[in-house]
Amino acid sequence: MFRFSIPRILLISTLALATSAAARSPDHHAANGRFTNPHVTSSHGGVFKFLQRRLFGSDTWASYHPDRDGAVPQGTPRLVADGERTDNARVTWVGHSTVLIQHNGVNVLTDPMFSDVASPVGFVGPSRKSAPGLTLETLPRVDIVVISHDHYDHLDAPTIRRLGNGPQYFVPLGLRDWLMRVGIDAGRISEMDWWDSERVASRRGDVIVTATPSQHVSGRTLTDRNRRLWAAWAIAWDDFSVWFGGDTGYNDVQFKTIGDRFDGFDLGIIPIGSYAPRAYMSDYHLDPEDAVRVHQDIRAERSMAVHWGTFHLTAEPFLEPPEVLQAAVNAAGLPADAISAYAVGESRAYLPLSL
Repeated sequence: MFRFSIPRILLISTLALATSAAARSPDHHAANGRFTNPHVTSSHGGVFKFLQRRLFGSDTWASYHPDRDGAVPQGTPRLVADGERTDNARVTWVGHSTVLIQHNGVNVLTDPMFSDVASPVGFVGPSRKSAPGLTLETLPRVDIVVISHDHYDHLDAPTIRRLGNGPQYFVPLGLRDWLMRVGIDAGRISEMDWWDSERVASRRGDVIVTATPSQHVSGRTLTDRNRRLWAAWAIAWDDFSVWFGGDTGYNDVQFKTIGDRFDGFDLGIIPIGSYAPRAYMSDYHLDPEDAVRVHQDIRAERSMAVHWGTFHLTAEPFLEPPEVLQAAVNAAGLPADAISAYAVGESRAYLPLSL
């Protein structure tokens, strides 16, 4: 698909870098110094009230379903070796929201989470139902890490310590101090507001990383709710672009704006799990039908489905999200492969479509 008459990287850098300050939306900065969602109007408490009811019980939890029989599909990674030249991008689902994107000699890792438990302590909390598709030992060199927000299933201290100061970390506002406390040098951290961009130079061409809006919440303790921002990320080479949604609910404004500003993406990485019951999760987590809307709004050529099959965090059956996704894709009249649920560890090649 031809989108630009000039190189993508030039258009995106001109658009994003020139407008990063002017286009920043002040309405996600609350007066109390915390952050807020401009397009959330409900007051039911979302994720926090759901967790409270799960812990202390109510008839809401009667909708919970146990894990269905079966296992998450497993694939075999096909990674790009260091120094190998390819004509396409290689994308590997490590598990949950952790994705390895390899293109033009640059390796990008999203929301790196390799621990067995997603919690403040390693011995109690949501545990993995499927092993990572790659281990930290088999992970290739990582050049760029993007982090969507500070929840334990997306920001894992043991993993960050193991990755160390090799990558450049791109994080939303408020996370710089946290990374420094776990040993990351300040110079390796790019802390960004929505629409801020930074160019990363590489031997084979630059990469533009831009923080974009998303709709979620933050907090790692009972007292720091929404003190740190959340974000999705646009990652653009000169011939290939990816949008990583992190963790988000749906609104009909922000994602259309993202699609318009970037004139679409070659690949969307969109969460589809942790969505039930909708009375509590809809503002902050996509269900598969909402994921299809995001795919259409950002104008992705194709998308991959993440945030399922690793941690059983909410009330939908564990293996239900990709089943519902396929029905939603069909109902929207999209090609069957418009949004794909990978096997854990599976790698796919994407020929840049904007040449």
